[in-house]
Amino acid sequence: MTQEHGYFDPQSRQVEPGELRAFGVTIHSRRGRAGELCEMLRFVQDAATLGAAEHLRRVHFDSDSGVCHIDVDDRAPLHGSVEHRLDQAARKHLSRFTLCGANELGEVLGRQLVAQPAPEDWGAPEDVVTEATTTVDSDAVSTTAAGEAPELR
Repeated sequence: MTQEHGYFDPQSRQVEPGELRAFGVTIHSRRGRAGELCEMLRFVQDAATLGAAEHLRRVHFDSDSGVCHIDVDDRAPLHGSVEHRLDQAARKHLSRFTLCGANELGEVLGRQLVAQPAPEDWGAPEDVVTEATTTVDSDAVSTTAAGEAPELR
């Protein structure tokens, strides 16, 4: 990818207009960012498929903070299945979002930020290097390979 026309500068607009309606829901990107609009479109489409889009008023991505705010209809029954369906769609498609006052990470971003090692990777870190200690007395420690116990002389 190139930096043509400055489209990838933090303050640049990639999409005009930055606001549109999809599945009866207004979606808005503060800075008209293509990736944010794509995330919101996927979210709203999934919410519509799950029968929950009718409870959405507006979905707004604050480009500066990197958080998508989901505004829900005040009359929506947000307990139980509707809230669960919206949360499920948001976690699947949005990187960071707020829903019903809770700040959340989406699944993709959550995995990127907090990589969980598999049990077989729980051993000692490979990049640890043990340095030799040089002393004049006889209690010196010899040089060892990373991960091995030091040998006393």
